[in-house]
Amino acid sequence: MTKILVDPTREHPMAPQRKDEPVWPQKMFVIEMRAQREAAGLSRGKLAEALGCTPQWLAKVETYDKSPSEGLADDLDTYFKTGGTFHRLWEQLVDARKRGLIPSGFRRLIDAEKSTTGISFYEPLLIPGLFQTEEYARLMFTAGRRPDKIEELVAIRMERQSIFSKEDPPWVFLLIREAVIRDLHPEVRLGQCKRLLDLMSLPKISIQVIPKNALVFNPTGFQVLNFDKDTDVAYMEGSDGNGRMLTDPEVVRRLAVMFNVTRSDALSAEESENLIRTIMEDE
Repeated sequence: MTKILVDPTREHPMAPQRKDEPVWPQKMFVIEMRAQREAAGLSRGKLAEALGCTPQWLAKVETYDKSPSEGLADDLDTYFKTGGTFHRLWEQLVDARKRGLIPSGFRRLIDAEKSTTGISFYEPLLIPGLFQTEEYARLMFTAGRRPDKIEELVAIRMERQSIFSKEDPPWVFLLIREAVIRDLHPEVRLGQCKRLLDLMSLPKISIQVIPKNALVFNPTGFQVLNFDKDTDVAYMEGSDGNGRMLTDPEVVRRLAVMFNVTRSDALSAEESENLIRTIMEDE
């Protein structure tokens, strides 16, 4: 009986379709990679050899079973002299994947953070994302998620904090209930308290603690974002990141007033710092 040998580096015409449809940048990356490879008369095996990877891994990229890496994008640009085409497609893929992980209501907030000149937070339940340590964020994302998704979400959250290191960062004001800090999980308490103290030392960040005996009863966190040229907006928190962006000027104004009224019940910046240090050192 004659045996038919199949080249494992060649596309199989009857390969099963993926359950998940690849996003547009991933499709374009693969289409461009195939086009460049075929124009050069290279099999997957030959291209893999030239790039220093395995034909099996390259086959998985071409059949959408694996996402292309930044290293592969750079190697393809270098080998085919494509002037950064593959790296730009990889960047668009990363952005598309991030947006797929982020609830739609939260995406507008992340976009707004990039151009805001000031943010006023009221937080009764959690440390806000912009103030979280990696450990705190990872602990928050653990429930019900795959480990690889957790790390992607943590990376997105840490990337958002880059607004603090801009040449001209926004003014940031945080009002946070004392119970939020006292209830920090023992695994993250020390690092998270230190993170808050470090942020308080920055010239454009103010953190004030609302003491447990303050008559403040609003149960929902919110933030008001200011802009130089655009109208101010607000964001009202919701479960699992499904909050709402609020653009009605009267609603935004009322929340700004509520923030300032609540601020009158908060400890001073110095008192707040002392309380956070006490909690960090005593627990």
